[in-house]
Amino acid sequence: MLELIKEEQKLFILNLVTIFSFCLYAYGIYLHVAIRGLVWGNMAIDLSIQILGPVFGVVMVVVLGCIILFISFYIDQFRATNVFLCWFWIFSLYQCAINSFLAFNGLPNEPINQFFKWLFPTLWYPIKEICFVLIALLLTYVFQKKIVKKEFDKLDIFLITILSVGLILATLMSQLFLINANILTYS
Repeated sequence: MLELIKEEQKLFILNLVTIFSFCLYAYGIYLHVAIRGLVWGNMAIDLSIQILGPVFGVVMVVVLGCIILFISFYIDQFRATNVFLCWFWIFSLYQCAINSFLAFNGLPNEPINQFFKWLFPTLWYPIKEICFVLIALLLTYVFQKKIVKKEFDKLDIFLITILSVGLILATLMSQLFLINANILTYS
């Protein structure tokens, strides 16, 4: 029982780290959208901001992320999905937040994005997200095996596959319709 509590605590901490990444991400978005007047390079974020405005749009991003994490944390069948989302969002959102703060302060911008832009000029964003998905998959596997000590079942594999494909397709759409469309975007 004590080991189970430790596992729950580790998963809870992973979720808290992810929620903090959402907060930093939202703040970074706000800096660029509300203060610099740029369009954010992600279609889902852009839509939320267009509908709700910069403040409520970024708040909605954090709230939706927290709701997804909360549901996937508390429903046992979604635990592996929760771990996957945490790792994916930790890499993706912290990277975006760091880029935002660097750019806003006039410092060298987007070290990770620049690498992918150099290698894949037209589709750098989905390629970067594919790398983040692969890292998240690896870390999810390790977390499940070493921390939770649980095997993946068919539902885990199905949900993580659907999420992976969805995340990559969403970034592909963002790349094609926002970033490559020469709209004044922060990407």
